[in-house]
Amino acid sequence: MRKNKAGEYINATNAYKYEEEECAKSSRGLRFLLLLPIPLSRRDISTLVHGHCQSERKMFVATVTLAFVVAYVSAEIPSYIHVCGRKDPNLDECILKNVENLRSKICEGIPELNVEPLEPLYIDKIDIISTDNLKISVTDVYISNLCNYEIKYFHLDLAKKHFDVELLFKRIYINMTYGMDARILVPVAMKGKIGITSDNVEAKAGIDLKVINKNGKEYVYVSNINLDIDIKEYKADLSSINDRDLALMRQLSENVISNNQQEMLRMLKPVLEDVVSKQIFRFANAIVKHFTYDELFPDRT
Repeated sequence: MRKNKAGEYINATNAYKYEEEECAKSSRGLRFLLLLPIPLSRRDISTLVHGHCQSERKMFVATVTLAFVVAYVSAEIPSYIHVCGRKDPNLDECILKNVENLRSKICEGIPELNVEPLEPLYIDKIDIISTDNLKISVTDVYISNLCNYEIKYFHLDLAKKHFDVELLFKRIYINMTYGMDARILVPVAMKGKIGITSDNVEAKAGIDLKVINKNGKEYVYVSNINLDIDIKEYKADLSSINDRDLALMRQLSENVISNNQQEMLRMLKPVLEDVVSKQIFRFANAIVKHFTYDELFPDRT
């Protein structure tokens, strides 16, 4: 709360009046009179000072109002997000163009919206086999080249708040640390770096949206994802395991990873789908939480 010159607090109602009185007493009003080239009576001076200070007060209000407007505009949807009207007969095409425009943003992240980069996708640990005699896991998994994708199919049903999308990832790279703890004849514990490359990875997703009311405004967010990832085959690079002491690990790794691809994929599939789904949740909701439903999908064509 503001104070007057006596050190007393004044409320908002009296603040404007106080500001006007101070303006009339100060040299701001007198300097204003010096600019006028005609003689003035005391009444004229009083009227002019009062009018000038009224103008200053209005200017102060306008400045504060402008500050609020600027703050509001700066929180509006960024230029790189193209708004699609919910009545647009070509809504799917409009959204697809939007996704294409956002391709680089998806990979690099959007700092102004606190959205982290999608790539590389990180997974701390995946347990592949866990039995009493054999434990195989991979840690520090980094999946890259995810932005090299093609959208094969997309359809949004706003009435049902649901959309389906099919993607083709032309090539993905997976780098990780492979660990094995085997108790066959003698205990063997090993670790090593492994690289995996897979081409033409297909992904199909059914995504549900939900609209909620918050502070009198409607917001939309991703509520559920059904994801199906299809990795048909891959190539494993075990060249980093080249020490003679790791010959046994290399042989076991080739038998497990390279020669049993379908079994490996069967175990990896649900883990990958879960991790990628969570990443989609985080990325999509981190963007849409900043804007209302009407801002993202205005009621127009």
